[in-house]
Amino acid sequence: MSNFSDYYNDLAAWEQKEAVPLIHEWNQNDVQNIANDFADAFRSCPFATTFLAVPPGTTNQAIGNKMAEFFTSHINQNLRAFQVEKCSGSGYPDKQLREIGPDRLFGTGRLFVCEIKATSHFDPKDSNRIVLTSSSRKLRSKFRPPLHHLLVTLCYVDHAGQLELKNLRLDFLEPKMEVDVRLEASVSQRLLAQAPHKKFTF
Repeated sequence: MSNFSDYYNDLAAWEQKEAVPLIHEWNQNDVQNIANDFADAFRSCPFATTFLAVPPGTTNQAIGNKMAEFFTSHINQNLRAFQVEKCSGSGYPDKQLREIGPDRLFGTGRLFVCEIKATSHFDPKDSNRIVLTSSSRKLRSKFRPPLHHLLVTLCYVDHAGQLELKNLRLDFLEPKMEVDVRLEASVSQRLLAQAPHKKFTF
């Protein structure tokens, strides 16, 4: 079993990049400020009466993406000290959390790594993988140390295609948190087409 800090060090060697800290310990004041702002905003959102409609056959990944956008558009209207923003480009993270000033015009410049996941329920005994991060490219290019990682889990109830957002869970990830690491290989149609192996199309 590895931890986040060790994972990013090993990843740097794999990517032949300089080993720099890509995850830092949370400041407890930041934790409390973020948690309080999200708690107040979540209670103010009309999630009990405003549902997300999804057509039959929608994949779990598509539901997760739709739920993340649904949540973001509502929560940002009620957050006071922070805003959830899109983090452009592919890979981890999909979002970033920006600390904003009291007048909401001038921020502090601080950005937090933010990833949003959706599930029908949070089960402490569920050991299915929640994939967070692989390449470090986006973290290196979009964020400046210290990097703090926030995982937002949205728990919803499906009322025959009408999704009700019931619960919000915030996990403030720490460098020494244990993580499962799996080395994976992938191909693309481009790589398959270029590769010098035997291939047949019928």
